Amino acid sequence: MASNFEQFARNSLQFRPSDIRLMLERVHSHVVKPRMSAEELLDVVRGLGFETVEAFGDQIGLERRTSESWARYGLSRDAAQLLLALLNYRRRLLDAMDDFEKTTQIPLDGFFENQQLP
Repeated sequence: MASNFEQFARNSLQFRPSDIRLMLERVHSHVVKPRMSAEELLDVVRGLGFETVEAFGDQIGLERRTSESWARYGLSRDAAQLLLALLNYRRRLLDAMDDFEKTTQIPLDGFFENQQLP
């Protein structure tokens, strides 16, 4: 939390009038724009290979209370767009792996599943 205050203080020193527009956009994004529902989020994290939103959060290093909040209330639209992009990337990668396997008869999915993330 202290680092958040330090970052806020640094950003405040560099504040420009044009930043007001960016702050208002941020508030608008979180308050006014439609959110990804909790059900849609669960579908996305399952598409990414996780059983629950909390399991996804644990894997990416989210605090538990954040993933619990996401599981209950969904995500802001901008955060949802990032997850949808990851899901799209995963699907394209799986399609490419499938094409590779059909051509070479070398199964890549077993190789990737056995690799440990740092």
